[in-house]
Amino acid sequence: MEYDKDETIDELEGQQESYDEEELQGVLKSEMDDARDFIDQIGQERSEATEYYLGESPEGQSSMQSEFVSTDVRDSVLFMLPSIMRTFFGTNKIVEFIPKGPEDIALAEQQTDYINYILQQKNPGFKVFYDAFKDALIRKTGYVKAYWDDSITASTHSYTGIPPEAYQALMLDPNVELVKEKVEMESMTLLDPSTGEETTQETPASYDVTIRRIKPKDQVVIEAIPPEEVLISRNARDLHSSPYVAHRMVKTISDLVAMGYDKDDMEQYAGSGNYVDAEAYEEEQARNPAADYTGVDRNDNNNKNILYVEHYVFYDLDGDGIDERIRVCTVGNGLNIVNSTPWDDLPITLFCPDPEPHTSIGSCPADYLMPIQAAKSQIMRDTLDSLGHAIFPRMGIVEGQVNIDDVLNTDIGQPIRMRAPGMVQPFTVPFVGKEAFPVLSYLDEAKENRTGVSKASAGLNAEALQSTTSAAVSATMSGAQGRVELICRHFADGMKDLFKLVNNLVIKHQEKQDMIRLNNEFVPIDPRYWDIDKDIAINVGISKNSDEEKFQVLTSLAQKQEQIMQTLGPQNPLVNLQQYANTLTKMIEMAGFQDAQSFINTQVPPMPPQSPEEQKPDPAEILAQAEAQKAQNLGQKAIIDAETDRMKIIMEDDRDRDQALADMQLKIAELQAKYGAQVNVAEINAIMERDREALRQVAKNQAQGMFTNGNGAN
Repeated sequence: MEYDKDETIDELEGQQESYDEEELQGVLKSEMDDARDFIDQIGQERSEATEYYLGESPEGQSSMQSEFVSTDVRDSVLFMLPSIMRTFFGTNKIVEFIPKGPEDIALAEQQTDYINYILQQKNPGFKVFYDAFKDALIRKTGYVKAYWDDSITASTHSYTGIPPEAYQALMLDPNVELVKEKVEMESMTLLDPSTGEETTQETPASYDVTIRRIKPKDQVVIEAIPPEEVLISRNARDLHSSPYVAHRMVKTISDLVAMGYDKDDMEQYAGSGNYVDAEAYEEEQARNPAADYTGVDRNDNNNKNILYVEHYVFYDLDGDGIDERIRVCTVGNGLNIVNSTPWDDLPITLFCPDPEPHTSIGSCPADYLMPIQAAKSQIMRDTLDSLGHAIFPRMGIVEGQVNIDDVLNTDIGQPIRMRAPGMVQPFTVPFVGKEAFPVLSYLDEAKENRTGVSKASAGLNAEALQSTTSAAVSATMSGAQGRVELICRHFADGMKDLFKLVNNLVIKHQEKQDMIRLNNEFVPIDPRYWDIDKDIAINVGISKNSDEEKFQVLTSLAQKQEQIMQTLGPQNPLVNLQQYANTLTKMIEMAGFQDAQSFINTQVPPMPPQSPEEQKPDPAEILAQAEAQKAQNLGQKAIIDAETDRMKIIMEDDRDRDQALADMQLKIAELQAKYGAQVNVAEINAIMERDREALRQVAKNQAQGMFTNGNGAN
């Protein structure tokens, strides 16, 4: 059920007439008493775990014996926290909103950027989750509260000598109230052109003002809250389905007035309870020994403490016979109701490292380590005591024969005065602490099995990692980190609920456009048009591979992408420039740099289409052109070969005719010498030239025919 976000507390008072206030108070008292009894039992365990973490437990048995305290709880928690924080904050986008369709992609990206901006820039996100995760690892549960803060902040400012224009601009600001004002006037002489008379007129020259600037915060606030302030129903299976959840706080009258309550009403409740309860105070004092629930004794009423409780209970407020979640705000131990209204989303998110099925509150690593820390502390105390007895043994003396002060003096080389020799006898006690070392090793192994925290997983155990293959080392470290990864998976579910809550708060309450800086550009954001039911994905940077192995895979992937783009061009169907930029962005983030925009443009604008001259031809077209060129080359080769054959025939014919002519000349000479006969050489030459011309004509016709056939093939 929704309510109007513009409703004030005075407007909501009309709804209180429709329910029985005494009945509602009785319901709240019953639920609160039962939940408080349940949480107080858990609070004792949380107080003990806090003392173990701080190294204050287990306490020593005697001041005359060793008071050594092992710090296994603290060592394991401080080992886990860096890995957990790096898992969630190793990237600049902790959460991503998933678009429902292609038309939602741009809006989902905007939603993702803005919600991450609210977490990491408008709120101290790292500190909030560090506190919540640390509470969860030590005290079973960590709580984060997200709510829309419309409380008022007031600040006073003084200005001197401001001109009238600046004064008018200040007065036009609706958030400014004038407290004190001083005006300096100046005289101005004016001449009336029609009458020629002079008149003197005074006008403001400057202002000295004191203003009060009252401004509502109007933003989502995310804060980690102490576990002892939250009450949960005993039989709840999880936080969101719990029939009763409450947040107990100690507020000052000034805080409540800033939240919109009437000052006179709050002052009358100032003496009706100013601390949560004794058990919760003990839990707070275990965490902060200097804490004092009475606060500072001041004379002004504005800083008097009042117990303020927000109850989230399922109750039939409107009388329709169906219980719905409502928020009831009470002050004082008497549960005086000051506000009640229907409520949609529970503003509190729970983080538990080891949730128990069907139970709202599970276990934590401190629960598993406290027995080991107690045992190791006792063994080490006994070992140190045994060493002390071996170094400084007890002495047997003859009364009256020895100076007692000399015997009790353990300074090196100091004499012991005695009346006769042998009046002092040491009782030698052997050191037996070495028998305890195997037990300590066993307890360390048990700690590793319970938490996954070990020297091998941190890469510090030389014996375990030396002379070991890379695969075996990787398997050892990966197996040891499995517990931490499982804790991160549980925390990721809580992160998903929290960011869905933040998204709903922004959509419901933000009434204007916001301007934020993203990727070195100022982008307008208007959450009023967002989809409240969009799915959420949490970027949990955990897997079976180490960061080094992931970086190697990304490096190989980047090389493949470069080869593809060099071979097929930037507009190929397999890899585009945006995907290549995404790979480089991941590599930069894994190297420890959160702002990849400082190195590359993470958002690549689309490339303009290429002109027809720049476009690469189709492969089929390239093949057809190659075949045509090949056919043309074959035709030209055939022409050249035909011409070569023709010239060869002519040259051979010329050679044969020259040889025949030489032979004929020789025969003629022989005939003339032998018989004296005359031979007609000219007639013979004419016949031979005629045959030669006929042969050349035949070769020419054959060459022309082959040239014609070659052009036809082309």
